[in-house]
Formats: sequence, C-alpha cells, structure tokens
Amino acid sequence: MSGDTNSAASAAPKRTLPGALGYALRVIAVNFLVFALLAELVSIVLVHRKSWPASKPTYHLNYNEFWADTNPAFGVWHRPNGRFLHQEGCFSVEYTTNRYGARDRERSLHSTQPRTILLGDSFVEGLGLPDSERLSDILERDTGRENLNFGTGGNFGPLQYALLYKTLAAGFDHTMVVVGVLPDNDFHDMDYAYWKSIGEGNRYRPYYAPDLSVFYAGHFDPNAGQGAWDHVEAILRAYLASYHVGQYLYSRLYWRTRGVYSGYNDYDDTDLARLQAALTDIKATAGAHGAQERVFLIPRANDFLRLHQSGADRLGPVMEAWGKASGIPVKDLLPPMDAGSGGDFISYFLPCDGHWSARGDQVAAEILEPWLAQAATPVHAK
Repeated sequence: MSGDTNSAASAAPKRTLPGALGYALRVIAVNFLVFALLAELVSIVLVHRKSWPASKPTYHLNYNEFWADTNPAFGVWHRPNGRFLHQEGCFSVEYTTNRYGARDRERSLHSTQPRTILLGDSFVEGLGLPDSERLSDILERDTGRENLNFGTGGNFGPLQYALLYKTLAAGFDHTMVVVGVLPDNDFHDMDYAYWKSIGEGNRYRPYYAPDLSVFYAGHFDPNAGQGAWDHVEAILRAYLASYHVGQYLYSRLYWRTRGVYSGYNDYDDTDLARLQAALTDIKATAGAHGAQERVFLIPRANDFLRLHQSGADRLGPVMEAWGKASGIPVKDLLPPMDAGSGGDFISYFLPCDGHWSARGDQVAAEILEPWLAQAATPVHAK
C-alpha cells in the first residue's frame, strides 16, 4: 500500500507559476461572482421594501438622464419632450416635459390672462409626486390662474433660478414670478468652494464670485449625460438593485461626516448676500416684463427639528424684513406649517425621501394662496 501511495504521489504533476496564478485568478473570479450574486439578491429584497429610502431599479432602460447639465446659461435642465420613470421605496412616478424642457404641460408663449411663473428646485418641480399633487398644479386648480412650473432638481440654486428666468421663463407672458427658496441646499448651490470640497468642482454650473459677478466652472457639453460611461451607468441604474444600495450607502456615509445642517440657521453673511443678489436680479427681470416678484421659504425636516429643539428660525425674520425693505414680499413657511402640523411635521415629507408629500404641497398651497391673492395684478407690459 505504501509503495503504491508513494508512486501516485510522485506521479502527481507540479503546477508551474503561470498555472498557479491562473488557478488563483479563477478561484477569485468564482468567489467574486458568488459574492456579487448574493449581494444583488439581498439588495433586491432591500429596495423592494416600502420603507426603502432611496431609488431603486425600474427595469426600464433610458439612456438619457432626466436632469443633465445641458443648458449653457444655467446648467442643469430637463430634456425637451422627455419621459422619466422615477421609483423609490414609497413612490413610482413618471415625469414628462414639454417642448421647452419644463416639467409642465404645453404652454403658449403669449396669453391675455394673468399668469404666474414658478421658479425653484426639486421641491417646486414636485419630485416624487404626480403633477396633480404638486404645488403649482394645486394653485392653478384652486385659483384658475395658470402657474407655469419652471422648477428642476439636479442641484439647482437661486443664481440658476435668476438665469433660467432671464433666458427662458421670462419669454412667457406673465404678471407674477414666485420663487421657492430651499435654504437646506440653496446656499450650497451657489458656493463654488462647497462643490470643490465634494469633488464636483469641474461640473458645469454658474457661481457667484466674491464681488457677486457670475462665473462658470467646468466645461459646457451640449451632449452631457450621453457618453459611454453614462450609458453603462444607465444600464446599472435600470437593472441592478445593488447599484442603488451602493449609492444609498455612499450618500449616508457622506452626510454623516457633514453633520446635521439647517439652512434656516447655519448660513453665513456670504450665503445671505448671494441669495439676496439672486432675488434682486429676478426682481429686475420681472420689472422689465411688467411682473411682480414673490418669494417663499421652504423648510426641511431638520429646520422643524431645530425649531422644536431651540426655537431657532434665524432666516425667516431676516428675509421677511429684507423683503419689505426691498419691495420683494417674502413668506416664511416654517412658522405656519409648524403651527398647522399638530406636532406631526414628518407627514409633510415622503416617508422614503426628504421631499414634500402630497400633504406638504397641499398645506403649503393653503398658506400661500391668500398671501399671493393680496398681490395686485397690474396690466401686463411686454
């Protein structure tokens, strides 16, 4: 027996170095594939829970991103005549745009009736909600006055509101322009140092210089969002649950290192100067088109929490006083929304996302409607 064993052992072939490396690589590849498959299966379970707080695969491929830096004047915008299926744990909504790229129904350039232009970011756009539940649509339905929605997500701030209004929205007949300011990220969206600090200083977008002149960072690409990697990412986004879990974990880690921020309270004098410059610029454009400007401030959950913890609301009184002195009426939504919440301000927001729920938009509309009705409606001049 021992002789047979020794003979078999001596006959076993010895692996060469290339062979050993090849074997090791095959083992690693098999283990990686097994791990990736398990990660995908776990991710599928996670993203299909109703409490999942981020995006999830649509299993519908769309190579063109809904928000892309395609406008030379203000950067991020929607593609004209676009469609986009947006799914998260608590909603599934298809967005559509008109021929101008606005997430709105088709609008004529000219009208003999008083009309309102709405400017803002994803809150004004109505992220996560069907059109009928958005602030602009509620205002239009309740007042019978057209409210043209020019809001957009994709990191869009007050300087961009002013540039969009001047170069696009002001071309539509209107007698009022209403600006929704989101202190939570609107200050950051005008701060080039902030965007550099998060590794996106080369993204194409406008900023204010220290003297409040406007400059652009990055390189303008009219085909932004349509490169080879964008197509690969579109496939990952459409079909892989693990892609969305990875994005969510990265976002959570990033914001944890940043701490809890309240735009209502944690701004500085430079932030305030930029905001007021943008709103003053909008007023000048509005005046040239025979329109009035109104501004409202949008609180996030962190702003409600700070109000409850310490009674803090620095920005509201400051902006309302500035607006009175500047001839730009400002409405701070934080106090009336908090008073009307019955202690349940969380219901103002989507349970899987930080944007307004249908209730949030409805309550905001109920507060804004009588305030906006106080505005005169001057004869339109264009």
